Amino acid sequence: MDVAPRLLLSLAMLLIGAFATTVQAQTQKQTAASSEPGLSQPWRVCVSDASVPPYLYNDPHQLGLAEHLLMDAARQVGLAAELLRYPSARCRAMMKADKLDALLAAPTVPNLTDFQFPEKAGAVDPGRRLARLKLVWVKRADSPFDWQNGEMLGASRTMLLVGTRAALTVASEPLSRLGFSIDMSARTTHQLLQKLAARRVDLALALQEEVELAMQDPQLQSLVVLPRALSSVDFYLAVQTRLPPERLAQVEAWWAAIGHLRDLPEYRPH
Repeated sequence: MDVAPRLLLSLAMLLIGAFATTVQAQTQKQTAASSEPGLSQPWRVCVSDASVPPYLYNDPHQLGLAEHLLMDAARQVGLAAELLRYPSARCRAMMKADKLDALLAAPTVPNLTDFQFPEKAGAVDPGRRLARLKLVWVKRADSPFDWQNGEMLGASRTMLLVGTRAALTVASEPLSRLGFSIDMSARTTHQLLQKLAARRVDLALALQEEVELAMQDPQLQSLVVLPRALSSVDFYLAVQTRLPPERLAQVEAWWAAIGHLRDLPEYRPH
């Protein structure tokens, strides 16, 4: 074989080898990137479609304080998060079907069984909560009821029908423990208070911020919020219980960032 053809053949082989090496390097880089869930797999987080100002607004163009805290903490530790808004019951169903990675939730009995919360010394860590809300009683102005020292004055609790919003387990659980009859047919807090005004339930129990928003309706302004709340409720970023180690490490960093940021003025209600 002449020298020139041999040189051309050698050059072609070198080019083919270089191209193969480049393709292999790019493939390895893509594979490495896809194995980093924080970069290639955004966390799908259901924040509920309830409006609980100033924490949630059910509006992707107006994030509430809890949503801002979630997103800013995620960015601080290099994670991407996608916020989804569905009814609470659907969020739970989607989590169980592995269609979500996380949701906003309170540590109720079923939630503690189904989901994973930030922990410290074997208990849920309140230092890494997203928000603390109050559960308040609402009555009609002509009702004699008052909540004092863990007792409902004005009637026997076994004789009262208390309404709460559907799927609001943080309200239905304590009501059940206290022995009240419960109506959970209202889909929203506004609908719940309409039922109270129409005398279809004796009392209502709901989150204070939802009540304040609903009572902006002039038809509901005759209702009265009792001065003493039933309790305070903490809400957290809760995640799947079967996370792989790298995802678990990510959410631990995310929870820690939430704890560091939460008490800054921009994440606190004014």
